[in-house]
Amino acid sequence: MQDIVSTLTQDDQLETQREIIRISLTEITKDVGIAMRDVGLTFPIFATVPNSGEALATIATPLDPTDADWHNATAIFCKIVGDKLGGRKLRGRGLACAVANGAVSAADIMTDSPDAQAGENDHRQCSDAR
Repeated sequence: MQDIVSTLTQDDQLETQREIIRISLTEITKDVGIAMRDVGLTFPIFATVPNSGEALATIATPLDPTDADWHNATAIFCKIVGDKLGGRKLRGRGLACAVANGAVSAADIMTDSPDAQAGENDHRQCSDAR
């Protein structure tokens, strides 16, 4: 596979790699879930493969884990997808992300809560793998 990919244009390589991810997405997310649980990360992540742009995949969670936990989950996802693509080293990049009709806790609406400062809880975590 590596020989074929290296002879294709950059756009064709990207689409070929995306197709590999699409075909393997169920297996990838299963492996990511196992690896996350192995290191104590229990929040859900969702993965999708875009049809355009530079990203191979995008992951998100409806929760708001700590930055360290999100960084670890992103690294796990990138490692597993990279392995699926023949050992390619991938990196994550943060994205602006918001949720509509999401669950709201009391800390989200209490003005005297330390978590309610400057809209800290109005976002969720999202990343691209590229």
